[in-house]
Amino acid sequence: MSSSPVEVTRTGASTFTASNGRGGTVEIAAGGMPDAFTPGELLLAAIAGCAQLTGQNLLVRRLGDDAPITARAERTVDEQDPETFESVGVSFEVDLSAITDEAERTKLVEAVRRAIGRHCTVSRSVERGTPITFTLPS
Repeated sequence: MSSSPVEVTRTGASTFTASNGRGGTVEIAAGGMPDAFTPGELLLAAIAGCAQLTGQNLLVRRLGDDAPITARAERTVDEQDPETFESVGVSFEVDLSAITDEAERTKLVEAVRRAIGRHCTVSRSVERGTPITFTLPS
């Protein structure tokens, strides 16, 4: 099964616009460019966003539809190869104090972790090391 492609079009010197078939766009640029994401930041956003989408149902079911939830993705860089992420960590900022029973809170946290581990396409693909091919006209 394949999905709709994402296209990235050059818009200027080291600036690009990514678009999907539903009309969504995001600006991509080299580091230091305002109002744009670097490709590495987009990968972090994809990992955190996928974790959010996957875990939100379990969290809002217990905390309410208006529960503020933030997922933060951070990376460490391989010192030998600074162009490679060594690891990525995702942390959730969510107030679980409404769940007063410690066992219930632990059960919820574990359920969210399991759901992300099973259903987050992005983190599963990165962890597995999905093969990538590049094609250019000959």
